[in-house]
Amino acid sequence: MHFPFRNKLKKPVHHSLFNTTNKPGNKRFIGLIAIVLLGITTANSIEIPSSTAAQHTATALKPGGGGASQDHFSYSRDSHKVSDYAEASAFLNRATFGPSRESINELFRKGSYESWLQEQFSLPPSLHMQWAEDNIRGINGTGDIVDHPEDWKRYSDTLSYAQRDIWWHLATQAKDQLRQRVALAWSEILVTSVNNGVLLTQPDARISYYDLLVRDAFGNFEQLLHDVTYHPTMGKYLSYLGNAKAGTTPGSHPDENYAREVMQLFTIGLYELNPDGSLALDAQGNPVATYSQEDVREMARVFTGLTDQNGFFFPGDGDTTHFARTQPMIAMEEYHDRGPKHILGQDIPGGDTGTDITAALHILFEHPNTGPFICKQLIQRLVTSNPSPGYVARVSQVFNNNGKGVRGDMQAVISAILLDEEALHGAELYPRRFGKFREPLLFITHLFRAFHAQDAVTVLNIYEDGPAYTYASYNFHGTGFTRQEAPLEALTVFNYFTPFDAPYSLKQQGLVAPELEVYGKQGIDDLLMGIITKNSFVYQTYELAAELQLQRETAWIARREYDRLLDELDLLLTAGQLSARSRQAIKAYLVQQESKTDKGISNEQLARYVIGLIMTSPDYALQR
Repeated sequence: MHFPFRNKLKKPVHHSLFNTTNKPGNKRFIGLIAIVLLGITTANSIEIPSSTAAQHTATALKPGGGGASQDHFSYSRDSHKVSDYAEASAFLNRATFGPSRESINELFRKGSYESWLQEQFSLPPSLHMQWAEDNIRGINGTGDIVDHPEDWKRYSDTLSYAQRDIWWHLATQAKDQLRQRVALAWSEILVTSVNNGVLLTQPDARISYYDLLVRDAFGNFEQLLHDVTYHPTMGKYLSYLGNAKAGTTPGSHPDENYAREVMQLFTIGLYELNPDGSLALDAQGNPVATYSQEDVREMARVFTGLTDQNGFFFPGDGDTTHFARTQPMIAMEEYHDRGPKHILGQDIPGGDTGTDITAALHILFEHPNTGPFICKQLIQRLVTSNPSPGYVARVSQVFNNNGKGVRGDMQAVISAILLDEEALHGAELYPRRFGKFREPLLFITHLFRAFHAQDAVTVLNIYEDGPAYTYASYNFHGTGFTRQEAPLEALTVFNYFTPFDAPYSLKQQGLVAPELEVYGKQGIDDLLMGIITKNSFVYQTYELAAELQLQRETAWIARREYDRLLDELDLLLTAGQLSARSRQAIKAYLVQQESKTDKGISNEQLARYVIGLIMTSPDYALQR
């Protein structure tokens, strides 16, 4: 693998998270981490098990479709069959918030990825607001949240913690893992954020918006786009709630914020694309813009007349309510521009708010850019940062037609993304550029799921009045890690990273690695190792409640079954891709500790160190 990612990770590990424990053996452990991080490559290949099915050879194409590369591979045509546990683990790394041993076994027993997908598609959605109403209990005279929904605004600072806690609970414990994982991907494409003056004090609005993404995750893209457009959270975030037609006040004109972003970020992008996601160039070799400023102005006229269901058009005219914060916006027609509009070369005759919005969104939905623009980003969020043109084209074709004449069927699209030959065999098809760096968020979700983290009772306090609410959670909302990346908390509408982000050295190779924009020592090394080793500073400072269950790993170390331990962790964490060098270094450390008469490190702590070594290694950071 030729991603020069080690520059991001090869930092000496000498920070306070290890020094605070001050136990013998830590210096040797820290030295081992440095060896692993400084020296490992991930140019490993995954062996495709032999099959009775015919073998096929494919030739990889260079980016842009220009000729064959040197990357050749062989794969079984019966590739949708789950051939071994490592393949199951790799698949679940893409389709869930991280595999557990139980989920790997279950997928292997099913025998096919399609049956797993169909089961996931059929599961009812796990909704954040429903969890809040079922679990947030009032104490010391505070009512249960289900009976007092206006408390979401009254105690917004306190209940913002609950919004984060609910996300962590469902991401790690909900059965509908695929739906929850796709909802996170949608939240990074159809962005809203707490970093908005209004939404900062409306955790119920943020929860409601995220639930929209959960419910619509497997629906039709046009319906998702419609629902996003009418949600008051988006209306406030991109400032078209209370957006009036020109002339309502002297010198006024409609707000252009959503009009621009719904094109640039949510549907068609800045430039015309080929079906394979590559840029369509003009005769001079220049990219062609998809829309003009005049299109933005005309689109802004479409998004006039919408407000929340609070009885006032302009937000400042009246207070908001829980109902108005969570229900679709409505139209006040006197504020809508009913004139004809010309957008992207097509005419909208002009009419009421709903008719105009439906027509404008349909133009965007039918635009030939929408399939490749959206599908490539979903591939990046789930599978690989640098999909081949063929991969993007195949998924875009399914977006255009699911095989039954339906455009925008997201069940079909998600299946196409996860079952494509490149997704299942990309490490062999494109060994030099297949894979994606895990988002910081996904390090922790996988850790909690892999080792069955147990939660505990959390008590939320209203500052002056003392304890107010209680529910079970990991209490993982106060850390620096979640401030680096947390759902619905991006600094801008462009998410924490854009699809085109990459360090300079990768850009020189024509590659992107969006997640590297949010990698950092505190975000990855410090907090991750603090949780894994149950560092007292991290747990006491943040009152963290996540208890990893490490009985098996501890027992294997006690019995000196080091190979069994490493085999299991390799499968569970790195899907069989732990490098030989990493494995040898970790095993040498264990043997060294075994030979000491007074090692000063418990078997459980050694198990934690081994997990930490793997999860802070490049082998783990790069998901393949």
